[in-house]
Amino acid sequence: MDKTIKISLKVRLKHLRYNTQKCKPFAVLFILCAAFLLLTQCSAPHTLPYSVCPTTVPKGITLLSVKIDGLDADFFHGTSTTPQKAIVLLGGSEGGRSWSYHPEFIQELIDHGFCVLSLPYFGTDSLPKNLRGISLEYFQKAFRWLSAQKDMVISNNYALVGVSRGAELALLLGSRYPEVNAVVAIDPSSVVFPGPPTGLFDALGRQHSAWSEKGRELPFVSIPFSWTSIKGMFSGNRTRMFEKALQDTIKVKAATIPVEKIHGPVLVISFKRDQVWPSPLMCEKIVARLHDKNFKFYYEHASYDGVHSDWSIKACRTNIISFLSEQFLPVESK
Repeated sequence: MDKTIKISLKVRLKHLRYNTQKCKPFAVLFILCAAFLLLTQCSAPHTLPYSVCPTTVPKGITLLSVKIDGLDADFFHGTSTTPQKAIVLLGGSEGGRSWSYHPEFIQELIDHGFCVLSLPYFGTDSLPKNLRGISLEYFQKAFRWLSAQKDMVISNNYALVGVSRGAELALLLGSRYPEVNAVVAIDPSSVVFPGPPTGLFDALGRQHSAWSEKGRELPFVSIPFSWTSIKGMFSGNRTRMFEKALQDTIKVKAATIPVEKIHGPVLVISFKRDQVWPSPLMCEKIVARLHDKNFKFYYEHASYDGVHSDWSIKACRTNIISFLSEQFLPVESK
């Protein structure tokens, strides 16, 4: 290689190293901003394909749109002439009425003697746009509405089936309201976590609880801003991010869901390849708490070889139906 060219390349490399070192703080700032942008892009609400009531239902099932007292829900019932126990379905961070678009599962519940309320709590035209400070009083309204349907529903005796953030919610509601007499929590959290940020400035500011009661946010375990969180958002595997958050013992103590206060049997379900959050670990914490508090009802932790919220696995779905039929449905109704 020509000597002049070699000297020129050395000079350029020297300048490049100097400029890189000089601009290092700016590079770090750029990476942080990019991470926040990715975080907010992943968390921001999108147009949901299930934000509206489904137009078709399986044969033999009646769908009633519930839009009263601030509620926006779908009630499914069969042809029974006597009141039935109600299953309340709670979706996750996808928002909207996602459960209403699983007619095969709703059909199965109705075939086993239940009526079903698919209950969205954000992500529809008439509900909050984001999972942030959702009022628990909203769900009390749903329980009151069910209790008023005396021809179709057995009053004040409901089972909740929630998935992901909806599972966190199901355990939370069960620990507060005596109308809840069974809980199926699919990929739950053992604590209250914050709602996802809704924009760059929100991400840079103070985190907010996903749930509120009497106008005040519930205590929650915040997600620490760290390289672990940034890598988790970039890679899509966020379990370490949540595991790190759970190391904050003070916040965990304040935000732990008191599952021992649930007035009925509990089934928690985790998936071994969950990359959203550490559901096996949190399910173990839930059943350990039930054991330590001498919980008097049936409880079970079922784990399956699947990804986050893969409740459609045949063995998992069969277990859910069996649990509800055996532990919640009264003998005289079978």
